[in-house]
Amino acid sequence: MHYRERLLPQWWVYLFLASLVAMLSIAYGAAISAVVGWAMFAVIAGLACIGITTSAPVIEVTDVLRVDQARLPLDAIGKVDVLDQAQTRAARSSREHALDFVLVKLWSSTSAIALEVTDDADPHTGWLISTRHPAALKEAIERGQQATGDSARASDTV
Repeated sequence: MHYRERLLPQWWVYLFLASLVAMLSIAYGAAISAVVGWAMFAVIAGLACIGITTSAPVIEVTDVLRVDQARLPLDAIGKVDVLDQAQTRAARSSREHALDFVLVKLWSSTSAIALEVTDDADPHTGWLISTRHPAALKEAIERGQQATGDSARASDTV
């Protein structure tokens, strides 16, 4: 009953980032020297890639659903819907999901899941979470709900 996924950016995000850094490095390289330009590119591109990789959110299902820093007990989850690209786009702009906890990273995935939160004390009516494997995440949540039973815990969302 364990699921873990890091929402890493897709390859084109790294390429786009490298091209932005390359433009800056070429400008400094032309103004100062080629060595400075190459050194700037290596350092800035390396740090930027490390930064976006290590700051990518993590989705984890154990006895709770953890999405980055937010946690939701599995028994506080009602209906779980798998959303494709078009449904995710519609859900992002829908008033129906206005009070939801939303973690949608379009640079990593175009699919998502929508969760109904059944805990009345929770300030969010649902969660909208992007994921590369929506069916596997839904299955992990459902298996976890069956395993945990009906123990009541309060949710801790941000």
